[in-house]
Amino acid sequence: MKWFIYVIMMGMYSDRTQDTYLYTQPILPTLEACQEYVYRNSNHIRKDMMIEFDGKQIERVFCIEEEKLKQFLDISLEKGTQA
Repeated sequence: MKWFIYVIMMGMYSDRTQDTYLYTQPILPTLEACQEYVYRNSNHIRKDMMIEFDGKQIERVFCIEEEKLKQFLDISLEKGTQA
């Protein structure tokens, strides 16, 4: 299995969407490896997101498996929402 890091930022827009970010690298082999990576690199992730989203804070960080991610993206695109 392949695992990815998915970040949701604080704050919601009037259409009830939120800023999100999907790390496509690194691709991690297990949930545990993903969680460990996030734990060890939390400062780096926080800095990346502050730059990407002009100082916004992180609400949540998830480790998401490739097949679940594909399903989520398919559902989001079908409904016309932003993923």
